[in-house]
Amino acid sequence: MSKGREGLHYLLLFLIVLITMNLIMMCLFIKQGSLQVINKYKKQLKYEVTLTSNNGGVSLTDAKELTHLKGVKAYNYEQLVNASSSLQSVDTRLSFPRIHLKNNQEDSFLLAGYSSMTLIQDFNSKEYKLKEGRLLNKNDENTSNAVISYALAKNNNLSLGDDIQLNTEKGDVSLSVVGIYKNKVGLLSHLKPYNTIFISLSKAQSLSHAEQTVSSVTYYLNKKSHTEGFIKKAQRKPLDWNHLQLTSNDAQYNACVSIFENICDKLKMIPLIILIISSLFLILICHKLFKTHNLSKILIIF
Repeated sequence: MSKGREGLHYLLLFLIVLITMNLIMMCLFIKQGSLQVINKYKKQLKYEVTLTSNNGGVSLTDAKELTHLKGVKAYNYEQLVNASSSLQSVDTRLSFPRIHLKNNQEDSFLLAGYSSMTLIQDFNSKEYKLKEGRLLNKNDENTSNAVISYALAKNNNLSLGDDIQLNTEKGDVSLSVVGIYKNKVGLLSHLKPYNTIFISLSKAQSLSHAEQTVSSVTYYLNKKSHTEGFIKKAQRKPLDWNHLQLTSNDAQYNACVSIFENICDKLKMIPLIILIISSLFLILICHKLFKTHNLSKILIIF
């Protein structure tokens, strides 16, 4: 065998080993990532039930009726308000692998009021992490304090203590930035609410002319409770179920998780297939090299 052909065989041997190791590591990495996503969705969605209304919001009286049911660990009121502003919003269409900010003005924003920011899924799961300042708490009720995304702050050169002006159906409103959060950037970053501004629940209700109602209520159940059982118990309460609706987040959980479970199932055999194919190539190349009795050189490759 000529030295040129022999060198080519050594190079192929090295490349096959290198590519095989990288492919197997990539499969294991994707599988591990999928399992983490499954666990995340299981923690966030599997034990949640949401109460909504098709008749102008859920009354606080009705919402409180269900908080006393067995299995309710916590609950969170939500009030959403549409707003416009001269602020430059974030273009979420091109947010991966990094956030691309628009040059043209886009003035659509969402004001979101919650009774507890720490119970919001993405804050609770650490998907959103506080970068500066603080989150809102009970002491912020009836104030104009707000928490915004890092992308929105960067887009408008905003920092803690700055005031932002927005317009709602009730008129102009001025908010003071007390917190800036940053979320993980990834394939689903375009779904993140970069242009959502978090405010107190009472402020959101005031801007909606709805002090006695909320947009929705999320009930967080303990792990021993079943969402279907909770819904059946709740619907025995004498509420206006012609307009109220309880939705289990199990469906959302199953839809999200099934995708990643399929990925995990398919990745079970891929490393083995890669290993078998690579082994066949290695055997073929090694067979030719063994004929030249260069055993020491082959061992160096490994």
